[in-house]
Amino acid sequence: MALVLIALLLAGCSDAIEQPGATPWTPPATQAPGAPWPDRVTADAGGVLAAPGFNAHIDATAPAWAEAADSTVAELLNLNRGFDGPVAIYLHRDKTDDDPVLTVTLTKLGDDSIQAMRYRVVLHRETDGRFRFVSGERTQRCQSGRGHQTFEAARCS
Repeated sequence: MALVLIALLLAGCSDAIEQPGATPWTPPATQAPGAPWPDRVTADAGGVLAAPGFNAHIDATAPAWAEAADSTVAELLNLNRGFDGPVAIYLHRDKTDDDPVLTVTLTKLGDDSIQAMRYRVVLHRETDGRFRFVSGERTQRCQSGRGHQTFEAARCS
């Protein structure tokens, strides 16, 4: 399965699925050292992300995956898992080093309602060199005839 990540500056900067300036990224075959986060990120009806215990887990276990923004987001969104199909993942990272904003778009989901899912995640690098979750949002774009054709928090039909 080929996985690709493309970087986006802002979540709402375009409704195109594949963003200009994207760079391919494939999760490593083996996870970076450190205990995996045992929970999963959730999103409320407005698309606001919550990651209960994520930062506390980093504080308690000091995992190596938290030393890079892309691997921190991969762990947060569970992107290192196997997918049931040829999911394509695109990542965009803004240029700041200590407070990066990463936008991850997943396409080819094999879903008859959702064409693409987009996550915008804000991180902060602490003095220990590890990134922590600050905030985030999830939006989706529906398949043709199944709802909105722009990235929104609203569900598809």
